[in-house]
Amino acid sequence: MSSNTKQLSVINNGIATVANLTINPASAYLLSLRAKSSRKKMSYNLNNIARLVGYTDMNDCDWGAIRRQHVQVIIDLFIEAGREPNTINTNLAAMKGVAYEAWCMELMDTTAYQHIKSIKSVKGERLPKGRCLEASEVKALFKVCDDDDSSKGLRDGAIFGILLGCGLRRGEIVALTMDKINWRDGAIRVVGKGNKERLAFMPDGTARRLEKWIEEVRGDSEGSIITRIRRHDDVTLDPIGDQAIYTILKTRAMQAGFVDVAPHDLRRTFANNLLDNKVEIMTVSKMLGHASVVTTQIYIRIKDEKMKNASQGLVI
Repeated sequence: MSSNTKQLSVINNGIATVANLTINPASAYLLSLRAKSSRKKMSYNLNNIARLVGYTDMNDCDWGAIRRQHVQVIIDLFIEAGREPNTINTNLAAMKGVAYEAWCMELMDTTAYQHIKSIKSVKGERLPKGRCLEASEVKALFKVCDDDDSSKGLRDGAIFGILLGCGLRRGEIVALTMDKINWRDGAIRVVGKGNKERLAFMPDGTARRLEKWIEEVRGDSEGSIITRIRRHDDVTLDPIGDQAIYTILKTRAMQAGFVDVAPHDLRRTFANNLLDNKVEIMTVSKMLGHASVVTTQIYIRIKDEKMKNASQGLVI
């Protein structure tokens, strides 16, 4: 199957423009995904899969010719390579999604599609790679921000306040705009995965840091809450990317004296702090914006120290 490129008129903010769209099952599947992060992740997976079966990339791949045995071989290759079950199942979901689009485009017959659709997910799970921050690490993280007299100190402190106080994903933080803040109720309207909106209520510390950043540096202009700061403390109203959140945290953590940390660890710390405070798991799940409590349970891990202490009580 060769890719078909068509000139399509696209309406963007009321202005008609012309765009080149590559029409094939892979691109159709990516367009069906609403979250940009999901599109980026699945695009990476599909390009890898295409190369595994001998093509240059996903646009070059003859997806209509893919059959059940091909998918099974790819899964076996992932298993032999030691890939985690979740990673394998994510790739399987991508292949099933592309197969569905190939069927819709009449590039794959119903029998072939149903055979691929019937492939079961790989069972198993792995211990999470992330961790929860210790109270001393959280304190040190905020201290390096408070000790920074530049605009970045206030901005970064606000970022960590939102991550640790509201449990937002980094993509959710960069998408926040000024109109989403309800100061009276101390809440932020957040649009998360699945285009689902929820209220994230701010602890006093989070609200104070966010208010200080806005009042003393950012200003009350419309647009993104967390903005880019160029060299020489040049504050802009340009939004930052989610990768910037990762870089900011890495830099501040190094200044605070630790390096093993990622933005999702702060979200995990938020969840576990709630659980330590006896908050019901259903409430924690809603606060995290999870569609299922099962997802939330991934965040509930007995700390290694507790397990170590429990094992020491055994008499062998």
